[in-house]
Order: sequence, then C-alpha cells, then structure tokens
Amino acid sequence: MNEKLLAFVWQNRLFDSDALETTQGERLEVVRTGYINNMSGPDVSDAQIRIGSVLWTGNVEFHVKSSHWYLHGHQDDPAYSKIILHVVFEDDRPLIDQYGNIVPTLVIRFNASYIDRYNILVNQKDQHTCPAGIFQMSSFNSLTFTTRLTIDRLESKAALIRKSLDGNRGDWVETFWQYLARTFGFGKNSLPFELMARALPYNLIIKNSGSFLSVLALILGQSGFLYSDKYKLPDRDRLLQEYQFMRAKYNIEPIDIVSWKFSGMRPQNSPFVRARQLASLVSGNIPLFSQILDARSIDELLLMLEIKGNSEIPPISLDTKYLIIINLVCPFLVCYSQYMDNYDYSEFAVDLLEKIPAEKNSIVQARRKAGFDVPSAYYSQAVLQLENEYCRSRKCAECQVGRYYISRPL
Repeated sequence: MNEKLLAFVWQNRLFDSDALETTQGERLEVVRTGYINNMSGPDVSDAQIRIGSVLWTGNVEFHVKSSHWYLHGHQDDPAYSKIILHVVFEDDRPLIDQYGNIVPTLVIRFNASYIDRYNILVNQKDQHTCPAGIFQMSSFNSLTFTTRLTIDRLESKAALIRKSLDGNRGDWVETFWQYLARTFGFGKNSLPFELMARALPYNLIIKNSGSFLSVLALILGQSGFLYSDKYKLPDRDRLLQEYQFMRAKYNIEPIDIVSWKFSGMRPQNSPFVRARQLASLVSGNIPLFSQILDARSIDELLLMLEIKGNSEIPPISLDTKYLIIINLVCPFLVCYSQYMDNYDYSEFAVDLLEKIPAEKNSIVQARRKAGFDVPSAYYSQAVLQLENEYCRSRKCAECQVGRYYISRPL
C-alpha cells in the first residue's frame, strides 16, 4: 500500500462510496474528486466534498497512515493549511490543524483485489512483459494512449530545446548545431560531441564553409582528437597545422580528450568517423536548420543528410538518417512550431514519425515480443516514453495501461 494507489482509488472512485463517514462520524459525500497535483504541495486541488450539510471546496491529502502527516512535516508547511479532507488507509493519530481543530479524515475502503492487481504490476520482474499489456485495451483507448505518449515525448524534448534556445539568446541555428553534434554521439559520446559544439560557435563553421579541410580541422581540433595518439589517419599533420592556425586566430580551446569513449563500439560508430561525417554534413554554406524548415517531405530530409562517402568518410546509413530525423529534426520542428505559433511544423513532425520505420533497439524488440504492435517510429516513440516515464520507475497507477488493468470490473 502506498499513496499513489490511494490517489488512484480516489481519482477513479473505486472506493466504497455507500455511507461514507469521517472518523468523527459525520456524513460525507465526494462531489468532485479534484485534480491530482504532481508538483509540491497537497496531493489534490479543487476537490469538492459535502460534510453534513456544508459543501467544501479545496485540497485533499493522502497518507497510508494519518500519523504520516506529522512524519512528513506538513503541520509546519503553510501550503497544507487549507486541507479540507485527509484521506488515509489507517487512522492511527488525529490530525489537528494550527487552530486546534480536528481536520476531517476519511479512512478509505475498497476491494482488496485492487491492491492485489497493483502489486502484481509493481512487483513484476520484467516490465516488458507487463500483464496489463496495451493490447488488452480497446483499440480506441490504445490509440489514444499511444498518441498521448508520442506527443508527450516530442513536447518534453521540445521543452529542453527551448531551454537551450533561451541560453543561446534565441539563436536557432546555434542551438540546432549543438543538438546536431550531440545526436552524432549516438548515446555513448553524446555529451562530448555537445561540449565540442559549444566550444565551436557555428559562425566559425559558416566563415570557413568554403573549405571542407578547414571545417574538418575545426571539428577534429576542438574535439581534442588532433592532439591524441588515438587519431592515426594520414591527414593528421595537415589538419593539425590548419587547426593550430585557426585556434590562434579565433582564440578557441579544445575540449579534454578524456571526455570521449572509444571502446566497445563498432567501427562505424567511432567518434573519429562520426566527427568526419558531421564535418561533411555542415560544411555547406547554407545552415542545415534553414534547409529543414523548408523541407516538405521525408525524401527531401533524407537527401539533406546525404554525404559523399570515401575511404575515410563512410556514407550515413539509412537507419542513421532515420534516427537523426526522429531524435533531432522532429523535436526541433515541434519546438519551432510552438515558438512561431504555426502548427504546420508539428503536423509535419508527426507525419514523419508515421512514415519512418520503428527504431531497432532492445526496448522496442522486447515490447514486440510481449505483443505490442510497433509498425512505425510514431509507435516506437510511444514505447520508449512508456518505458522511461512509467515502466522503469513502476508508475503503474499513473499509466493508462496500468489503470485499465487495476480498475477493470472485478
């Protein structure tokens, strides 16, 4: 038993509602359950209850035991001074407000099967084989929840972009450059790629866009690679000479080489390879972000991510291009859409996800094995959001799939 389950039972009215009474014996009616508060402060706001003949509107707080009110220090917090009802599973201590009055308390009663179902979910060993599988829900509810998860994921990424944009004083091109570099880290090296981009203002790339050698030297140099014995390609001396000239000219400093990870990855994911691909991609004189905003189809985007491969720079694979569109382009389109109040960009982002195949990762594979249908990136993004925001932290009572499983008819 925990407060999350109590909140779930309250919000979904799964409690025994006949002849409700406070611990003081007063008749109680729940008129409106209110709104769950996921921030600091009381658990529920704008609830409405009738005690006796008096109608109250205000906050509700949940605790497994009423004594937990004092254990959590709520008696000293002004945010909890206007509680109209204390909902508990066990009443082991009266709740007294700052004026010496007993705060109305309800010992909530409900069928023990709800507890059993909740425990089955939160105690399962493998969340990927959740017994409350989304395929058990109606097709309408399943699609609704999938949409919500995908949109939540896009908007959470857009919120991070907006924060970075503010830090870059509204410079979209600079912000996109930093996120583009981060994307080329593909997990293991995302942070050092981002640090490199922050140490290399995009305007320096634009200034040198007429020379691929100069752009490559800037990226490899600011990454710290040209000073490392790990970089053994034959063009090192020429690139180092070019970089040292620009380092002095622009007064820039490379990041520490120790930030990078080189072991345990395939050759095509080597940071040296990814850095050369990145240099090839941004060496044109038109910022990639501006081109993306003008794109109207997935084919146009794929063409923008095309680079000329050679013995030192392998082409960007189709799967990698898809990942860049999913994890970079779509969130930026959503953020720009919100910023400009033009939702054509958001609709384009959703359309892209519907047309791109689902990602190939362990989480998506496990969900497919468990029975989930994941036909496109639109669905795989929902799967990842479900995993990261609900399953991994066992927020089963907050998950629509879990709620459906727990509250289904007894």
